[in-house]
Amino acid sequence: LLLKSWLSGNYVSDWWEKYVYLHSRAPILINSNYYGLGFHAHVPTSNQTARAASLVHHYMQFKLLLDTEQLKPTVIKGAVPICMRQYERLFSTCRVPGRDTDVIRHLSGSESIHVAVLYRGTYWRVNVFQDSGPALPAYHIQDQLEFIVASQARLPAPSATELNLPALTGIDRGTWAQVRETYFAEGLNRLSLEEVESAIMVVHLDDAAPTTWTQTGNLALHGNGNTRWCDKSFNLVVFSNGEAAVHAEHSWADAPVIAHAWEWVLLHEISAGMYDALGDCKRPGAPAPALVPSPQDSPRLPSARTVATASFQEKTTLLAAGVAVPQRLEWSLWPELDAAVAAARATTAKMCEDIHLVVDCYGDASGGYGKGFMKRHKCGPDAWIQLALQLAYYRDQGTLHLTYESAAVRLFNEGRTETIRSVSLESRRAVELLADPAAPRADKIAAVKASAAQHQTYSRHAGCGQGVDRHLFALYVVAQGLGVEAQFLKDFVGLQYKLSTSQIPQRQTDVSLPPAVLEKLLSPSGGFGPVADDGYGVSYMMADDRRTFFHVSSKRSAGNTDSERFKAHIWRALDDLRSLFENQD
Repeated sequence: LLLKSWLSGNYVSDWWEKYVYLHSRAPILINSNYYGLGFHAHVPTSNQTARAASLVHHYMQFKLLLDTEQLKPTVIKGAVPICMRQYERLFSTCRVPGRDTDVIRHLSGSESIHVAVLYRGTYWRVNVFQDSGPALPAYHIQDQLEFIVASQARLPAPSATELNLPALTGIDRGTWAQVRETYFAEGLNRLSLEEVESAIMVVHLDDAAPTTWTQTGNLALHGNGNTRWCDKSFNLVVFSNGEAAVHAEHSWADAPVIAHAWEWVLLHEISAGMYDALGDCKRPGAPAPALVPSPQDSPRLPSARTVATASFQEKTTLLAAGVAVPQRLEWSLWPELDAAVAAARATTAKMCEDIHLVVDCYGDASGGYGKGFMKRHKCGPDAWIQLALQLAYYRDQGTLHLTYESAAVRLFNEGRTETIRSVSLESRRAVELLADPAAPRADKIAAVKASAAQHQTYSRHAGCGQGVDRHLFALYVVAQGLGVEAQFLKDFVGLQYKLSTSQIPQRQTDVSLPPAVLEKLLSPSGGFGPVADDGYGVSYMMADDRRTFFHVSSKRSAGNTDSERFKAHIWRALDDLRSLFENQD
C-alpha cells in the first residue's frame, strides 16, 4: 500500500471506484444512483420549457467556470481548502457498461457542445454552445425546447421500444452490456447512442406534475423505470408544472459535488431574474424583474402560452439565426431489440414497485427544533440525529445493526469517502436507556452526551483519514491480488450495513441575495435506495433551527421494513430526545 501511495494520487480512491462501483454487476437504478430535489416551496415559473432552459443555461455557466478553472475552491470554515478533483467529470461523462466491468468515459472542455433531451419517448440533440464558444442565452435554449414540444404533433408516435429505451440503463450491467454490443454497436443506433452518451448532460421534460416531496423524490430516483438515462453523470428532470430535480450516477463522484452544482444553479437562477411577467425566459430589452421577496409568498408565474398547440412554423421562426435546430435521434428497431427492451422495462418496473420511499420534514407539524437546541445541550447535531436514527431502528427491529454514515475525506488529494461507524458501545447504552421507561433521567442524559462525544470523535478521525474501513478495503484488494487468504478481510467485506445514512451540506454557494431571501431558500436535499435489501436508507438535511428533512427508503419485498413506520419511529425518537433535555432550559 505504501508503494501504491507513491504511484497514484490516492492509494484507495481508484480501487474504490473500480471495485465497488464499476465492477458491480447489479443494476445502478435505485441500488446506486441517487437524486436531489430543488428548493422547498419555490418554483419560479410553471412554464416547463422556460424552467428547463434557464436551468440548462446556468449549468453551462457553471461548466464554463470549471473549464476555465475559475470556480472557487471549497474551503472548510473559511480557511482549509479541500480537493476539487471530482468536479472534473461533472459534465460530459458517461458510465459505459461492460460484460465484466464498466468504464467511465469523459469528454473534456469543448469536446461536447450539446445536451440530450428526452421528451415523450423522443430523443433530441440540442446545442447549448455556439460553435465559437459562448453558451447560448436561456431564451435561445427555450426556443429549441419549444420546437421539440411543437414538433410532437407532426411526428409519428414513438413505439413502445422507443418509450422504454432508458430502461436498458437500469437493468443489471452485464445484460445491458450484451444488448449494447448486439444492437447498438454499429449503424444508426450507434450514432444515436453516441449523441446521448457524449452529451454534456441529459435533460428530461417529464409529463408528470408532482405535488409532494415523496412524489418528486420517487420520480427523481427512478422515473418509473423507463425515463432516466442512468449511465449519464446526471439527468436534469423538469416536470410539467415547473418543478425540477436531478438524478445522478454515483461512480464518478460523491453527492456533495452534485449538490453544490445544483445549489449554485438554483441560486443563480433566482439572482439573475430569468423570467418575464409571463414566465418565459427574458429576451434582450425586457425590463428587469423585481427580486422575489419570499418563495412562500410568491405565486408561480403563469405559462406564456400552450406550446403543445402552437404551430410548428411559429416555433421554427423563433429560432434565432445561427442557432441550430434540434436534431431528433432515430433508432433502428427489430423484434429482437423490441423483446430486449420489453424485458428490461418489466425488470425496472418491478424494481420501482418494490422501492418504498418517503420524503418528509420533521418540524412542519410539531414545531420542530434544530442545531441550536442540540448545541445548547452540548451535543453535536449530527451525533444527535444519528442517535435518533439508532433509537428508531431499535424500536423498529428490536435490535441494533451496523450503521453506515458517509464522511468526506476531501482534505486529501483525490479523497472520496470514509465510513463513520455510528453504532458504538456508548450509543448502544444510550439507546437501551432511552428505550427503558424506568431508567433514571440523569442516566439517560449522561449516556446521550457520552454517545454524542464518541460519535464526534469518530467522525473527526474518519474525516482526517484515520478511519478503518477504506484501509481494510485496500488491504483486501492487495490480498486478492497477491493470492493471500485472509479470512478476517473476507469477513470484513461481507459485512452488511442494515442502516445506511448520509447528510448533505447546505449552503455551499456564495451568491448575492438578501438574507431574508436566502434564509427561505432551503432544499430538502436528496436521497437514495437502501443498501441492504432488508434494511433502510436514510438521507437527512438539517435545514435550520426548526426543520430537518428526511428521505427514508426500503424495499417492500423485505417483509421486515416499512418506510412510513420507520419515519414515525424517527419522529418519536426526536421528540423523546427533545423532551429529555428541554426541562433543563
